[in-house]
Amino acid sequence: MIVVIDSGVWISAIQFGGIPAKALELVTEVDDLAICSGIEQEVLRILEQKFGRDPKTIRFRMTPFWNSAIRAETTGQLKGISRDPNDDFVIECAVKARANILISGDNDLLTLGRYEDCRILTARQYLAERRLG
Repeated sequence: MIVVIDSGVWISAIQFGGIPAKALELVTEVDDLAICSGIEQEVLRILEQKFGRDPKTIRFRMTPFWNSAIRAETTGQLKGISRDPNDDFVIECAVKARANILISGDNDLLTLGRYEDCRILTARQYLAERRLG
């Protein structure tokens, strides 16, 4: 399966660990991770600005994940999908990557439940499904 992880889940995994970190670990063990530059930039920006993390340290920590991920670049052409227009690029990333699952904690994305062939799950839902399957 191909899985996109929304920036909020990345940030939670890095900053707090817990369920998001377990989901990230499982994705890298059993599935194919996909990402776009928009998600990368948002993760770096928020970790630096909101949490005071050093950008070089963040990049160093993320490089193994992001370098091995499927690259799916967005164009901004997919619009009007999410209640929050700022989330549309995440859905576009999933579509371009042909992702089966988008892991998110964002209610604007989670309320969709699915977009085309991609299901939108929380980190907890992903863990429950993939560990049983």
